Amino acid sequence: MGGSGLKSANIPRINNPAGIPRNAITEDEFLGLRGVGDAMSGYTIDKARSNRTIRTQRGKERFEKETLSANESYQRKRDSARAEYKSLVEKGVIRDKTPIERRIVTAHGNPDNESTQAARRLLEKKGIDWKTGRKKKKGLKR
Repeated sequence: MGGSGLKSANIPRINNPAGIPRNAITEDEFLGLRGVGDAMSGYTIDKARSNRTIRTQRGKERFEKETLSANESYQRKRDSARAEYKSLVEKGVIRDKTPIERRIVTAHGNPDNESTQAARRLLEKKGIDWKTGRKKKKGLKR
């Protein structure tokens, strides 16, 4: 067997639209797959509401300590995932999406979203069919 030492189960793959290769993935998508897509951990969202220990000074200090610890742990996981992404890109296992591929993915979003409509307009302007990702043939106007 030999080889790179990477297990195929650990190699992230996503279903991209319009024939974009499955190994084309942005850093944000990669972080989302690893569960660290948000900039902050969101630890306090559930803890702050109706938390009786916050009412006392000692409880506030303990809560702040727990929050700081949770955020540091989350940032370590996020930094580790970012390093893993860069490592996989350098090895050629995955690659970043090109700007056109990013627009194609955005164009496949909800048609009511302004970003989806804008991506479709930009691709149309460049002569690319957003459904297939291929260049449109010139001279075929309907």
